[in-house]
Amino acid sequence: MKNQYLILIGIFLYLTPSVNTFAQVQTPLYISTAPHSNAFYEYLPEGYPASGVKYPLLIFAHGIGELGQGTAASLPLVLRNGPPKLIDNGTFPTSFTVNGETFRFIVLSPQFTEWPSGPDIESVINYAKNNYNVDINRIYLTGLSMGGGIVWNYGGGSFSNASRLAAIVPIAGAADPYTPFAVNIGNANLPVWATHNQGDGTVPVANTNTYINIINTTLNPPNPLAKKTIFPVGGHDAWSTTYNPTYRENGLNVYEWMLQYQRSFTVLPVTGLQLNAGLSSNQQVKLTWSTTAEINTQGFSILRSTDGSTFNSIGFVSSTGSNGGGGAYSFADNAPLKGKNYYRLEVKDNDNQRSFSDIKMVETKTTVAISFYPNPAQNVLNIQSPMLYKNAQLRISNAAGQNVLQQYLTGTGIFPVKVSALTPGVYYGKIIAEDKVERFKFIKE
Repeated sequence: MKNQYLILIGIFLYLTPSVNTFAQVQTPLYISTAPHSNAFYEYLPEGYPASGVKYPLLIFAHGIGELGQGTAASLPLVLRNGPPKLIDNGTFPTSFTVNGETFRFIVLSPQFTEWPSGPDIESVINYAKNNYNVDINRIYLTGLSMGGGIVWNYGGGSFSNASRLAAIVPIAGAADPYTPFAVNIGNANLPVWATHNQGDGTVPVANTNTYINIINTTLNPPNPLAKKTIFPVGGHDAWSTTYNPTYRENGLNVYEWMLQYQRSFTVLPVTGLQLNAGLSSNQQVKLTWSTTAEINTQGFSILRSTDGSTFNSIGFVSSTGSNGGGGAYSFADNAPLKGKNYYRLEVKDNDNQRSFSDIKMVETKTTVAISFYPNPAQNVLNIQSPMLYKNAQLRISNAAGQNVLQQYLTGTGIFPVKVSALTPGVYYGKIIAEDKVERFKFIKE
């Protein structure tokens, strides 16, 4: 009788799902979502897709040790750390309650083939918006080490980037603090919670300390001020604690902290609005946009700004999709302002209601080609540029994100850089000149 009782209990437990197993499903998808990504993990929350429900989006950027070509053999490296690890082992909460409201994340974790750049993150965000029921007011970006670096670089890369995100969490971010990026974060009022270990021997804790200090001391700091947590331990791994749902500060774990914040974009009565902006060869700015559906729509005012904050109308395009279908549109700014031009669309409907698109930035300065040779380099790496530098900073870091060489460039022409003392391997360089950053990669033999 006792054995029969135990057998019945075993059958009951086998047939009864645990709290987590129903929702902890993470799917590998071998789809390119970015220039340097061929695959990603997709996590869809319990009940997705509920009719009419938009979900917060969490994008996770991995560290340099998880780089791969997006194959069935390499993609599982992404499961080593962070939210994809928690989802994989069933410890990622299926929902979060903040201010009395319950939220469930869509989580996308792309694998990058090399150190990602801003356009990679931009592409992942656009892919998510086009293929999932994403709440565009709740897009969150987080990452560790290399991934933490791209969180800083994308979030601060432009006012437009910072404005798209509801909050960022860079962990042990492998990115040098850069004042123009900090200014963009402040101007866009982007919430930041950065973490780091005090004794990190791979990426110096000064990266986080300095970035937070610059953000909070700009002329227009964010409200609330950027937040940091420096764990009083050694080692590079600050992410295991940060991402642990049981770790809380002021009663909130990192996911609940993010969900406190949202943007205020509205694109109704237009759905599927996608705005693109680019500079033509004759220095005109070409704006193109499309919609998937329009209801009761008058048209689109084209707004332009020099600071990403104060916009003025420079034109109007009437709607062609007001009967429920979508439309495709274009507008040329034949006389853009010198320097940075910020653009957005104001959607007007027949009830005089207004809503706005994302912001795009186009710079009218002519780009200058910079070359680097020889590559691979043995003793000297030559940097050739027709630009006139006034104490531009050259920084070279190794594959772990550590700065190994720094010098100033002044003048124009060819700048020889001694690299003979570097150990053989792949290195990443960047030239910081005013508000421009030129990046390159080279091999030391």
